Amino acid sequence: MSFKDKWKIFIEKLKTPHGKKVLAIVIIGIIILGVAGWAIYNRYFKKEITKPIITSSSSIAVKTEKPIDKETSKLDGVSYEKDFANRHPMAIMVENHPDARPQAGLDKAAIVYETEAEGGITRFMAIFGAQDAKKVGPVRSARTYYVDWVDEYDGFYAHVGGNADALALIEQLGIKDLNQFTYGTQAYWREPEDGKAIEHTMYTDTEKLRNIAKDNGWSTSTSDFTALSFKTDAAKDVRPEKQTININFSSSLYNVQWDYDKTDNIYKRSMAGEAHNDRISGNQLTAKNIIVQYVDRTPTTNGDESAWEVDTIGEGKAEIYQDGKKIDATWKKSSHKDRTKYYDNTGTEIKLNPGVTWYEVVPNGAVVTAE
Repeated sequence: MSFKDKWKIFIEKLKTPHGKKVLAIVIIGIIILGVAGWAIYNRYFKKEITKPIITSSSSIAVKTEKPIDKETSKLDGVSYEKDFANRHPMAIMVENHPDARPQAGLDKAAIVYETEAEGGITRFMAIFGAQDAKKVGPVRSARTYYVDWVDEYDGFYAHVGGNADALALIEQLGIKDLNQFTYGTQAYWREPEDGKAIEHTMYTDTEKLRNIAKDNGWSTSTSDFTALSFKTDAAKDVRPEKQTININFSSSLYNVQWDYDKTDNIYKRSMAGEAHNDRISGNQLTAKNIIVQYVDRTPTTNGDESAWEVDTIGEGKAEIYQDGKKIDATWKKSSHKDRTKYYDNTGTEIKLNPGVTWYEVVPNGAVVTAE
């Protein structure tokens, strides 16, 4: 019988029910053997076969991820991507009238100053470094003492006008001014709300402000200012369980409370009896260091407006709160340009924890308690 005849008989047998069953078993067996063989190959042989052989006379190029180049910020002592770590400080005036709350962008600032502007109403100056904020505000006007502080950083200064003496001081000191009266809609916009006065509706964007600074030929990557000293956080086992700081600026609407969180070694901010949250992120504002600085101030008038003259140059009493503890201190600043520094009772400069610092500037005799 020829091979051709045998093949025909084989095919006919496969068409029978028994033949189909046998064929299916054979095919399944082949698949199982193939899968098992592939698994064994990958598990025991592939890595060995593909592993490069390195001898003393040969080298193999290995592709690795390029590490992010980081640098420590002079502003807050935190490590950031190098291109952002030491950008020129950007100071923005932010109001604190109850109708302006909650504010936008304060949670992105590296440093915040708070003190009374007038009428018992406090105002913030937020200083931005490595982090940007697409919306900051409401933005309000300048005062002379804030100008003194921004000069410590050679900072860009964003505000909506100001008292005549503040505007004169900005010009006198050569502050890198980003007044809304000058730049208008290039970096500022209003967001009117029903029942809200127009002065509570101005906002800005740090990136837009930096673009204006760049167009003005100002350096956006460096700033000539003196950095404070930083240390490492206290170990968790030596931190106290709690600490609460209360600052009475004027009335219950401006009472500030900072509550210490041992686990994260931060202070959480409340105001007027409620958590102080950011308008955009919804996050409660926090700080690693709270500096209470006591100053002399005298009432004055600026045109038809009441105002304060604040002694920012000289020295006086201060309290530093960090790691859940209080440090009695002395502040010193010898000129507009000099950085205010803080010293303990031995005359040693006090080092801060890396991270956000809030300056709470109060008049001598103000009621500040810590427990």
